Amino acid sequence: MIVNGVTDAKTEMMDRQPEINTQRHVYQVDALSANNNIPAEATRRPAAKKPHKKKRTCADYVKKTIPSIDWLFLNYRWSKDFAEDTMAGIAVAVLNIPQGMAYSILGNVEPTVGLYMAVFPVLVYSLLGTSRHISLGVLSVLCLMTGKVVTTYATDGAEDDPTLGYSAIQVATAVTMVAGLVQLVMYVFRLGLLCTVLSETLVSGFTASVAVIVLTSQLKELLGVDVARRHGMMQVPNTFYDFADRFHTINWATTAVSITTVTILLVYNKYLKERINSRLCMPLPIELIVTVFATVLFQVTTIAQDYNMVQMGEIKAGLPAFEVPPVKLFSAVFVDACVIALVAYSITMSLALLVSEKLKYPLDTNQELLAQGLGNVVGSFFSCLPSGASPSRSASQQTVGGKTQMASIVSAAIIVVVLLWIGVVFEPLPRCVLSSIIVVALKGLLMQVLNFPEIWRKSKTDGTVWIVTYLTVIILDIDSGLLIGVVVSLLFVFVKGVLNEVHVLGRLPNTDLYVRLDLYGDAVEIPDVKIVRYAGSLNVINRYMFKRKLIEVTRDDDATVTVTVVDGKNPTGGRRPAQCVVVDMAALQYADAAGAKMLSESIESLVSDGFNVYLAAVPDSSLEFIRGSNGVKAVRFFPTVHDAVVYHQCSSKKIQDSMYDTQPSKTPNGL
Repeated sequence: MIVNGVTDAKTEMMDRQPEINTQRHVYQVDALSANNNIPAEATRRPAAKKPHKKKRTCADYVKKTIPSIDWLFLNYRWSKDFAEDTMAGIAVAVLNIPQGMAYSILGNVEPTVGLYMAVFPVLVYSLLGTSRHISLGVLSVLCLMTGKVVTTYATDGAEDDPTLGYSAIQVATAVTMVAGLVQLVMYVFRLGLLCTVLSETLVSGFTASVAVIVLTSQLKELLGVDVARRHGMMQVPNTFYDFADRFHTINWATTAVSITTVTILLVYNKYLKERINSRLCMPLPIELIVTVFATVLFQVTTIAQDYNMVQMGEIKAGLPAFEVPPVKLFSAVFVDACVIALVAYSITMSLALLVSEKLKYPLDTNQELLAQGLGNVVGSFFSCLPSGASPSRSASQQTVGGKTQMASIVSAAIIVVVLLWIGVVFEPLPRCVLSSIIVVALKGLLMQVLNFPEIWRKSKTDGTVWIVTYLTVIILDIDSGLLIGVVVSLLFVFVKGVLNEVHVLGRLPNTDLYVRLDLYGDAVEIPDVKIVRYAGSLNVINRYMFKRKLIEVTRDDDATVTVTVVDGKNPTGGRRPAQCVVVDMAALQYADAAGAKMLSESIESLVSDGFNVYLAAVPDSSLEFIRGSNGVKAVRFFPTVHDAVVYHQCSSKKIQDSMYDTQPSKTPNGL
C-alpha cells in the first residue's frame, strides 16, 4: 500500500512476518516448576561435573609458554610462508629506520636507541608472543612519556662523568626495566584483562591529546627556534607562549626544509600512495626515501653548516653493550613506569585483538603480558626504551602478506645490518627531517578530534570521557590526564550500575507483547492493571530510589484506567484506580539483602493500599533470594507478564460473576 509515494511500513511488516498462534495454560512459577519436575533448591542435585581434562605434561606447559616451539620449530611452512614473511620483514624494516631515529628524539636519547628497540624486544616477542602480525618497537606515546621521566632525572654531562648523576639512557633503561617487571607481575597474577580499564573511547581521547603534545614538542626542531623544552603542567600553553616570545630566533632554512618534507609526505600519502602501492609487491617506503635523499643532499652540500641547521651528529656504529640499569632509580621512576606499562599493554593489545579478530586466530592476553614484559626486561639491558606495537608498521606487516612473526625476525636481522655498517651514513641528516616524519605520522591521531561530535551524538557518557581525557592531558600532564580519564570512566560505570529505571508498560493490540507506553504509541494499558518494568540492580545504594520510583508510577494521577460497560456489571464510563500491579523483573541484574528488604517493604505498602501485587519474570539467579524475604511470601510469581495479566483478569471475572449472581432480583414498582 502506497500513500503519497510512501510505503505503509505497518502493513508491509504484517504482510511479511508470519504469525505464530499458541495455546497454553496460565502458569505461576510454582506450578511451572512442579509440572516440569524441577526440584526444590534444597533437594536439587549438584551440577554435573565437568569432563575430566587430559593431564598436561611438562612439554605442554613449555609449548604454551613458548608458542614459537609450535609455529616456528615444528609447523612452520618454509616453502609457502617464508617468502611472504621475508617481504613483510623488509617492509617493516624500512619503516623502522626513519621511525626509530625520529621517535628517539621524543625520548630525549640518541637516535640509534630507536633502532635497538627494533631488535631486542622484537626478537623476544617473536618467540613468546601470540599475535602473528603486530610490529613491536618504538611508539610515539611511550617515547614521549619516557622522555618526560628522562628530563626529570637525567643530568647533563653524566655520560662523560658518572659522578654527576644519571645519564639519559640510564634513566630510560630504568623505566624500561620497571615497566617490564610490572608487566611480568601482572602475568603472574593473570591480570591480562586489566587492559579493559582503558576503554576504546578513553584511549582515543588519550592518544589524540598526546599527539598534540608531541606536535608541540617538535616545533623547536621544525622551526629551529631557540627555546627550552617544557614539561609538566600547562606545557602546551607555555610552549606556544615561548614560541611567540622567541619567534625572532626562527631559523628560516630549517623551516623551509621542514615545510618541504611535510608537503612531500602529505601529498604522497593523499594522492599517490594508493596508486603506486597497488602496482608494487610491497609499500613504497617514502619516509626512508626522503631520509636517504636528505642525507645525501646535506652530505654533498654545506647548506646545513651555512645556515646553522641542527644535524644528527655522531651515530654510534655496532650493537649496544650489555649494561644493567641503575637499581637505585627504580623507586623514583616506579609510578611513571607503572603508567607506561599499562598504556603500552593496552595499546598493543587493542591492536593485536583488532588484527586477530580480522584474521580469525586466537590470542592469549596473559601470554602477551609475558612476551611484552620479558621483551622490555631484556631490552633494558641493551639501551632500549619501553616498546609497543605501531599501527603503521603492523598494518604494513599484514598488508604485504606476512603470515607469522618470522617477518619480525627478518626485520630485526635487517636492522642489525643497519646498526653495524649503515647507521653512520645518517650523521649529516638534519633533525628537522625526522621531526617532519613524526608530525606527518601523527596526522591520523591529530584528526581524531574531528570524531568527537559523532562520539557525543552516539553517547553523552563516551563523549564526556573523551573530552575530559583530551583536555586534562593537554592542560595538565600526561599522567594526571590519564588518571583523571580513568577515574571519570570508572565513575560512569559505577553510576550506571547504581542507576535504575522504572517504566510503565502497555500491551500491543491483539498480541501478548508488553512494551513501554512512552515509546510505542499503539500500546494501551490493561484495565485494572498497572504493569511496571524495573531495569537495573537492586542494592543497598539504589533501594530508596527504587521505592520512590515504584510509588510514583503506581500512585500518580495516571494510575487510573478507563472502565467500560460489560453486560451491565460495571458502572458506565468513568475512571477508577488500578486494582493490580504487575512488576516485570526480567531486567533485574542483581539483588542484595538490603534491596530485597526494600522490595518487600514496597510490596507491603502497595498491598496495604488495596493493590494485588504480582512479580513476573524474576531471574532464576535472584528468584529464591527474593522469595526468602518475609514481605513477599504471599506474593504470586509468574514466569511472564502475560501470565500475570491473564491470571488477574480471570480472577476478577470470577469474582464479578459471583457477585452478580448473588445479587437479589429487583421487581419494578407496580408489578
